[in-house]
Amino acid sequence: MPRKTAPKFKGHPSIQKQQQELDAKAAQIRAELSQTKQFLSKAPELKEQVQRKQQQAILARFNRPARLEGPADFQLEYVASRTSAPPRKLRRERIRIPWFTLLLLAGFAVAAYCAWTALWKG
Repeated sequence: MPRKTAPKFKGHPSIQKQQQELDAKAAQIRAELSQTKQFLSKAPELKEQVQRKQQQAILARFNRPARLEGPADFQLEYVASRTSAPPRKLRRERIRIPWFTLLLLAGFAVAAYCAWTALWKG
């Protein structure tokens, strides 16, 4: 019987390709690691800058100059803005109030009469 020939091994190029891919990934990871180290070394400075900005914003918001005295003509403006008498009511408003009062008085009288007749005569 003829002897079978051994299959040829074609794995060398694929191993070299995998090694190149692994080297590229390692270089990428080293670059990311160096960027992370740089960021971590700058982090305290960045934190201080952010805190300083927040404090300045708070101070700018609440640090207003105190005005202990108003303008020189403050009393004149206050006196001039007050009127001597309130404005008069409209005629419709002046007439409506007595009728409403009379209507309530008449309703109370009717209710009182009904209660009196029910209690004393009934």
